[in-house]
Amino acid sequence: MKQIIRSNNIHGYFDAISDDLTISETDQGGEQRIILSPSFGVGSISRMKIRQGIEVVVSDMVLEEDWDQHIYEDQVFEINYCFSGGVDCFYQGSRYSTQVPSGNMYSMEGSEIHLLKRAKLRYQILEIRLLPEQLLGYFKHTDEYCWAEDWLKSQRKQISPLTNSVRLRRAVNEMMHSSYSGALKRLHMESKIMEIVLLALEKYTSDACPKTASDIKKPDMERLYGARQIIEGRLEDPLSLRELARAAELNEFKLKKGFKELFGMTVFEYIRDQRIEKGLYLMQHEQLNVGEAAAAVGYSNPSNFSAAFLKKYGCKPGHYIQSNLV
Repeated sequence: MKQIIRSNNIHGYFDAISDDLTISETDQGGEQRIILSPSFGVGSISRMKIRQGIEVVVSDMVLEEDWDQHIYEDQVFEINYCFSGGVDCFYQGSRYSTQVPSGNMYSMEGSEIHLLKRAKLRYQILEIRLLPEQLLGYFKHTDEYCWAEDWLKSQRKQISPLTNSVRLRRAVNEMMHSSYSGALKRLHMESKIMEIVLLALEKYTSDACPKTASDIKKPDMERLYGARQIIEGRLEDPLSLRELARAAELNEFKLKKGFKELFGMTVFEYIRDQRIEKGLYLMQHEQLNVGEAAAAVGYSNPSNFSAAFLKKYGCKPGHYIQSNLV
């Protein structure tokens, strides 16, 4: 199926899909859902308007035939996360193939994006769609507003990958599996949107926060972010401080001092914190038990994992999971 969408407002994209697919319903909380017809596929596409200028679109579907979308939008800033499916994207003369699971963000202004979704694949996609002024609204009356405005201008007409951290994966999963409904769900969604915006912009904000990292030179700052990415990629088998410094192309002194100054904790504290975060993610969303999650993040003794979890969250893993079912 080939579809051409032209939208001059942030909410027109979903409305145009609804017109073409026609089968839709609205629940009591105001969330709209398109149920695919058997000839098109199985599954659904839903949209919740958080407020004017901000919406969340969630797709969970298997298509009967390829879906070739040519989308022209006046203005939109989008953060999306693809859990499964993989989308071929053509934008500004370049091709991007989404790896799963992963996310990216892009800013469109009077331009067209071409998306190709393949038949017989299960697509699970979360899209956070904002008007640029709504994004800037999060910075209103702050010292970072001018920086955010300049940054947003620099992002026009390009696609940037998100750092696929444990924190991001946890936040997008909480949006996909929100246990709330109605107004509470809308409030929960916006709180997660703000968290994901923070995570998406984090690596760009060093110049906006000079007091936090006043004596870290830009090349060293980039290496420190690289060191953090290395840590997150091998939590179950972390490098020694010396090995990490070598991999990040820093000396040990700069690594230890700069990491604490930039991220607010030591390398060891960050490893421990991220292990607990990943363990929690595995228990909540992959249904691993405490022992399995502990082993997956590098703890040979589950009791040590539980003790670290208790220190971070104030309760044992099993109690936390039961109290926060999603």
